[in-house]
Amino acid sequence: MPMRRLIAIAATTTTLGTLGVTATAQAQQAGPARQASRGADPTVPSGVETAVSLASCPAGSSPAVAPGPPAAVNVVIQRSSTAVAVKLAGDWLTTGSTTFTVKCSATVTKKSTVTVTAAPPENAAVGVGADTLQNLTNQFSADYNAILASSANSHLYSWDSTNPTTGAIGDKIAVKTNCASIRRPDGSSQGIEQLVTGQSTSDRKFDCVNFAPSSRNREFADPPLGKGGIGFVVLAGDAVTWATPATTDAPKSLTTAQLAEIYSCSVPGVNGFQPDNWADLGGKNAPIRPFLPTTAIGADQGIETLSFFLAAIGVDTPGPCVSTDNNTLQDNDGVNPVLNSPAAIYPYSVGDYIAQRFHSAKCLNSSCMPGSRGVICTPSGTQNTFGCDTHGPMVLKEINGVAPTTGTGGKTSINRNFPPTMIDSLADVVPFDPNTADHIPGSESGAPGGVNLEKIFGASGWACTSKTAKTDIKNYGFVPLESCGIPT
Repeated sequence: MPMRRLIAIAATTTTLGTLGVTATAQAQQAGPARQASRGADPTVPSGVETAVSLASCPAGSSPAVAPGPPAAVNVVIQRSSTAVAVKLAGDWLTTGSTTFTVKCSATVTKKSTVTVTAAPPENAAVGVGADTLQNLTNQFSADYNAILASSANSHLYSWDSTNPTTGAIGDKIAVKTNCASIRRPDGSSQGIEQLVTGQSTSDRKFDCVNFAPSSRNREFADPPLGKGGIGFVVLAGDAVTWATPATTDAPKSLTTAQLAEIYSCSVPGVNGFQPDNWADLGGKNAPIRPFLPTTAIGADQGIETLSFFLAAIGVDTPGPCVSTDNNTLQDNDGVNPVLNSPAAIYPYSVGDYIAQRFHSAKCLNSSCMPGSRGVICTPSGTQNTFGCDTHGPMVLKEINGVAPTTGTGGKTSINRNFPPTMIDSLADVVPFDPNTADHIPGSESGAPGGVNLEKIFGASGWACTSKTAKTDIKNYGFVPLESCGIPT
């Protein structure tokens, strides 16, 4: 099975805020020769993707960092008119402490010790769940944690749906300190299940999982929005459409009814053509080869883009002509060679596609597999910090004659006029709190899970009100919503 998208950050020369990263330190003036100062000493948990600040150098500096970071961690340098911020970003694999020296200039040197712990602290807000949201949530982790005053505050972390370095599915993860290891949740439903049935820390003060990023809507079997239940807290908007290679036998547009016929393997043969032929739908005289990600057929986790897509077109069970290429296809990844066929059709998150094609670095190889350093791509400062361009040859297609995007290049966004049945909302699922007005766990003693999530995900919280968070949402292809922070 192909590896999922990994993080890799190259040293860059761009402005702060291009990636939605909050600059918290201002430039310092150079002092006497050989001046050295101590930066912040950050702590980061092993196994999760996030970023930490090393130092802020004077504007115009060309910083150098020594020693080099671990294999799956890279240096990112971001410039503004007032400062040059130096960060480390990626997946730390080995516990321990390393002192990094940032040489801003011949006369200005700064040091910072990064300590890698075995797991996030028990008072952290930790999430598991949707692949669709993992890159955005990793960016949230980096940006939100950067504004916290001290390590005593509840930091934000999220575990990727697959191992970010090896691509392993369902490996064991130590979600938090004082928590037993669990099988890594892969997808919205597994994340929600872990939130609902998961464990508490050994001292019973905190839940091991505090929230579950979700790209699916509430389902009948989910616990209700009530005492002992859960709330789907609105975060952003997405859309789902169908995609083909740029060279395709398919027509420009399909209706949802035609998509249902394709994925039910019931396109009628007309005008002398064979059944399930693109010519029957306005395309070329060629067979239709419908594909779905692994989780679409016979899997218990998934419920990502594909489940929303199937529900939107009214297909409960895909037909026998639908393939997962022997369970190798992943949600919102177009690099598998089997998809590079004129006959192919594949569902895709519009938001993820926008992030990949217009805001992310190209893969270092055609298979988008990790290189010698365990990374897939090395983004520049004008590109997203997390995730790589894995759209491959795929292009997004119209539904009912309406394009899924508007704008061009970096200004491409989801078309708000896309058919409403194909518009999706993304959410962070949290425990129901009967003692807060919005029922999101708050600051009161005994709040469900033990962590104040209102200040992060509530309507007045960071994710809904911060200019940085809104920029992050846009850069990762999604749409900020006025309903952000409202649980359903």
